[in-house]
Amino acid sequence: MLKFFEQLSLDLLISAIITGMLFAFVRFKLNRLCRIVFLAGGGVSLAASVFVAVQKNTNRSLKLPFWNSVTYYLLTVLVIASAVLIIVLLLWLAVKKFRKATGFIATIAAVAVVFTTTVNFLPGVLAYPFNFDLQGNSVFSTEFLYRLIGWILGFALVLLTALAAFKTLKYASNAVSVIFIDIAVFISAFSVLGRLIQLMLQLQIIRQNRDKDLFKLLFPILQFVNNNAELFIFGALGCVLAVAVIQFIRNLRVRDEYENPAQLRKIKAAMRNRRRWAVTVLACVIAATLNLTVVDAINNKKPVEAPVEQCDMDNENMYVDFSQVDDGHLHRFAYTTDKGTEIRFIVIKKPNSSSYGVGLDACDICGEAGYFEREGQIVCKRCDVVMNINTIGFKGGCNPIVIEYEVRDGRIIVPIEGLVLHERKFK
Repeated sequence: MLKFFEQLSLDLLISAIITGMLFAFVRFKLNRLCRIVFLAGGGVSLAASVFVAVQKNTNRSLKLPFWNSVTYYLLTVLVIASAVLIIVLLLWLAVKKFRKATGFIATIAAVAVVFTTTVNFLPGVLAYPFNFDLQGNSVFSTEFLYRLIGWILGFALVLLTALAAFKTLKYASNAVSVIFIDIAVFISAFSVLGRLIQLMLQLQIIRQNRDKDLFKLLFPILQFVNNNAELFIFGALGCVLAVAVIQFIRNLRVRDEYENPAQLRKIKAAMRNRRRWAVTVLACVIAATLNLTVVDAINNKKPVEAPVEQCDMDNENMYVDFSQVDDGHLHRFAYTTDKGTEIRFIVIKKPNSSSYGVGLDACDICGEAGYFEREGQIVCKRCDVVMNINTIGFKGGCNPIVIEYEVRDGRIIVPIEGLVLHERKFK
């Protein structure tokens, strides 16, 4: 339950905040044409997200490389559209006589940002309920119900936050709206750079051996973004909270002129409504903060790593008996070289199969960080990416580095010579 409640926040909060803020800006600052374009773009975004979710879960002919390419182009457009939107909004604020033109361009850029973020993140979230039953539980089980409740509560928090952002920006001044929207859009664009760089490596747009200088420049960004996902969410929440605080303070006392008590009551009612939405923003920020701290601590207790196990070996090979690794859990083995380097490799029996996933306890992207098992899933220690167990033993992404091995006589035979070739990975 708590896992999916937290995951919804990680996946959708930034997108929801951006969408709510941009819709408020277009709805209350720009003309009717811009509103129509933005609403049409939002509708297309939702339809496209549902289509992608269905295709990912039903069309088996579309493989992972295809979806990686789609994601790469989506994120590239997102970053470019975000840069355009930030610049055009500043021009809209600074040059009043061109506001009609800059407002329309800003709307197009905003639609591109909303479309790319929605289509990138929402399909995976929509597919969560279809993946609740991964361990053979019935849809009528208590565990399935708990997970569904967590998923629904996560959606409720995300939607309420988006609505609160919309309501809070509704009465913000032009300068306040543009400044905090630009900051939030920048945070959103920067938050996807880690995934974008990772895809460039997977698709070999950037090659570690060929583009060494570029890799050295981009890898710290990849690490920072992947290791600080919550920081970007807090930044986006901070933008909405700052606007809410400004609105709350501005509505503590009557500033507008009025002619009679009835008008005064109407003004005070509007002020109370604005203060309530400001308080709602604060409540959403507190809920999201607790979700990303307390709930995260519960969900991510320090994993119990699989110990290095002993297996038979001679001068040429290491021999892992099936009986040691046929329980479906992660098993770790190691060979110590003459230089004292411990070269680790992992073995796991693939689900619903008689085959095994075998690879180094390291990958090309995250190095010797290695893997651990969490709730039946194999996870990279450094970037927390979940491996598809069925793809372990194949090249690509954060998968374990492929090593030579053969299966014979009820044993997995791993040549020591092949392990030594990767000694530098573990130095």
